[in-house]
Amino acid sequence: MKASMDVIRKTAGEMIDQLTEELEIILEEKQKTELHEKYGILVDALEAAGYRYDYRESEPGHIVLAPDGTHEIAGYLQFESWGDIKDWLEDTIAEGTDISERVDRALYPFKFDYTLEEEMFRGNGDRYAIYHVDEDTSGKQHLFMNMAMVKEDGITIDAANYKCVYSGRLHENEKLDDLYAVFNDNPPADYKAHSMSVSDVIITNRGGDMQAYYVDRFGFAELPEFAAQREKILDIVPEIENVDYENDLTCISFYAAECAEFPVMGEVHYDLTLPEALEAYEKIPSERMHGLKCVGFDLKDGSDYEGMQSLMIEGKIQKKFLNSIPGFRENSYVQNAISRVEKYLEERHPNVENPLESNKKVDNEKNISEEKNEKELNIQMKPIPKKKRGEMSL
Repeated sequence: MKASMDVIRKTAGEMIDQLTEELEIILEEKQKTELHEKYGILVDALEAAGYRYDYRESEPGHIVLAPDGTHEIAGYLQFESWGDIKDWLEDTIAEGTDISERVDRALYPFKFDYTLEEEMFRGNGDRYAIYHVDEDTSGKQHLFMNMAMVKEDGITIDAANYKCVYSGRLHENEKLDDLYAVFNDNPPADYKAHSMSVSDVIITNRGGDMQAYYVDRFGFAELPEFAAQREKILDIVPEIENVDYENDLTCISFYAAECAEFPVMGEVHYDLTLPEALEAYEKIPSERMHGLKCVGFDLKDGSDYEGMQSLMIEGKIQKKFLNSIPGFRENSYVQNAISRVEKYLEERHPNVENPLESNKKVDNEKNISEEKNEKELNIQMKPIPKKKRGEMSL
């Protein structure tokens, strides 16, 4: 009986410990859900800064933040309120460090046009990205397989079968082995995927040198095509660097004309910068007989859309029309010009009409011009009466 009671006590103790542990997990999950419902963005920003909310140590009026593996040297942080945490996060953004960018993205995602992965492909500093096999694709056939097995089975590693799970700044002396150690032993708080494993892929961009590597059983195997495949998937359009939009006339120049429909009629000024064209436009009297005065651009970028096109007609920017044409909508020179003319109109002509009215007016002028030409043509085509002998033609 004594031996049986010992077994019962031991078993009961183990069951109680197990239940206690499971209850703590359930309670923590419930706290996480409630915390994210109230402070989700701040929690995400904390993790981006390298800290996790300590559910066991925190209580109302005493918030404890535990550092992740890469920030453990800084130790625990304590705050009295979430307002204090918000202020600390704002200060972190203002510091301008590598962490600042991640925190800024977590707090204010609407400020950024590109993901961290896209920033790597756009050459915005030295960066890296980690990719895991997307198990919803055919890539699952080589999940956790080393490169020898991949080659033996004739499998092709394709970027279309992967998804980016994390991307960050690549430090000066950071190597692939360092990244492997971090994402196995001490992952960042905002890293939500499994530890780095065989079949994962790492892309690095150091000084514009883009390289991709397959995480092998021992070391890393180069993937020459992976980075280009991924860039194609993202549809990255390289930015034009160091462009002097104010004075560079090699790719685009501007003109001011008395007549928008036929710039060669009446007064016209070619090969100007945009400020010069706007100044010339202001000096052209609006009552001139040759039509509606305008500012236009002459595109010289080697594309299929080269040539002259109206940018502003009688104080109305042609933004809707220009953006309806892909070659203009995706051209940084044209888009920059549109933005600058919009700013110009806001400052000089704040009460401009709807841009659509401009198009209607041009159409009306065109119709009037066509009707006039048709009448003149009809007059010219009327049969000329035969002259009587001795009669002179007028």
